[in-house]
Amino acid sequence: MATARGGSASVNSCAATLLKNIVGAGIFSLPIGLVHATPIPGLAILALVGVLNAGSFWMIGYCCLTWGVGTFRELWNCVLGQSSAWVIDVLIFLNGWFTLVSYVVLIGDFTTKSLSGLLGEEHFFARQRVVDQWGIAILVLLPLSMQKDLSKLKFTSLLGLGVLLYVIFLIIGDACRNAPPQWSDNMVFFERRLGAFEAIAIYCQAYSAHYNAPKLFSELRNPTLYRWFLLVAIAFLSCIVSYSAFALAGIRRWEDSVQGNILKNYDPTVNVLVAWLGMGFCIAFTYPLVFNSMREAAVNLAVAVSSGVTGVLRSPSSQRLFERHNRQRRSPSLVNILGAVPDTRKCGGTGTTVMLVLVTIVVGCRCDDVSLVTALAGSLMGVSVCLVIPALLFIVSIHRQLQRLRTPGTNGHSMSTAEDLTQPLLSLKGRYLPATTDAPRPLLWLAASW
Repeated sequence: MATARGGSASVNSCAATLLKNIVGAGIFSLPIGLVHATPIPGLAILALVGVLNAGSFWMIGYCCLTWGVGTFRELWNCVLGQSSAWVIDVLIFLNGWFTLVSYVVLIGDFTTKSLSGLLGEEHFFARQRVVDQWGIAILVLLPLSMQKDLSKLKFTSLLGLGVLLYVIFLIIGDACRNAPPQWSDNMVFFERRLGAFEAIAIYCQAYSAHYNAPKLFSELRNPTLYRWFLLVAIAFLSCIVSYSAFALAGIRRWEDSVQGNILKNYDPTVNVLVAWLGMGFCIAFTYPLVFNSMREAAVNLAVAVSSGVTGVLRSPSSQRLFERHNRQRRSPSLVNILGAVPDTRKCGGTGTTVMLVLVTIVVGCRCDDVSLVTALAGSLMGVSVCLVIPALLFIVSIHRQLQRLRTPGTNGHSMSTAEDLTQPLLSLKGRYLPATTDAPRPLLWLAASW
């Protein structure tokens, strides 16, 4: 029987890595979520979405242990088959595209705010947001996105976490010092609003880190379900507390006037200038890291579509049709279609890079509210990636396990077929359950509870 893969990282170090992956630029839109849903329901939604995301993140680890895989693509292929693997590329592309668009919006926010503080509010570059965004795109984003080796940019991950911690303490500290002594009379604390759905979308995107779950599980030392549960509980509980404190501090300080990017509410003092410049720098140098995965997914989709079209056109019936209608001469476009399958290394060239960067810049320049992009990304991608897909993988994996346990002659052990699972049903602490039809009940109860 195959054993689960494991690395050398402890629970605490993996929890810190997960926390670093969760906390990102989406934190700046958390206070506006409390405005949309009102503070009391908004904080409840923020905590509930965090718990649901923690449960779905744990489900992915369970599936990785069950199937003995270490990447999201391997997990998808084992559970749902390679024929639908293109869905992974679509999700990666769309998630990366929305993330990059939000980066462009934030670059516009931080650049104009920083230049207004350094050069004055009436300066040309302080008033021309679009000019600043295109300038950063041409001078920084595009050259970095063309680099083949991005290993030198890994330092921005740790630097970005440091800047985010600085911003969190800055917002909370400012709320403690400068918040009005009492709430305003027009402040509504509890009300049923449709804005709660927008808050759910924003919060789902803020907790999104599920793509990294298989890799993180493979790095965990002695990866049992109990240790995985501890890791997920520590990281998400810390994130829920931090997010709640940050969102509450933002709305306590600015109440209904809080903006989609809370840092836009502040005047250009020295402390705020450091936050603006630091976030702008980190986002600009994080852009190519996200762009690289989005471009790879786009190339994979292009190759898959091209291969599918080529396969249809190369079929005997299509070839006979082409020969009958075009016996003497084949057009160059048809020759290109019927040629060899394109090499993926050639599809991700300069033209592809420039086109994808320009698309994100054009869309990002048309929007000046990052919370709108975050809400749209959360409603389309966050809910799917963080809740729907992990639950689907989990339910299908359990269904396969139940089928095997009820198959005569298996006795809860691995079968010789390639499609069989590598692990039997597991309890919460990773112990093997008896191979009987009654064994799945605790696990099914656990699945329903999530």
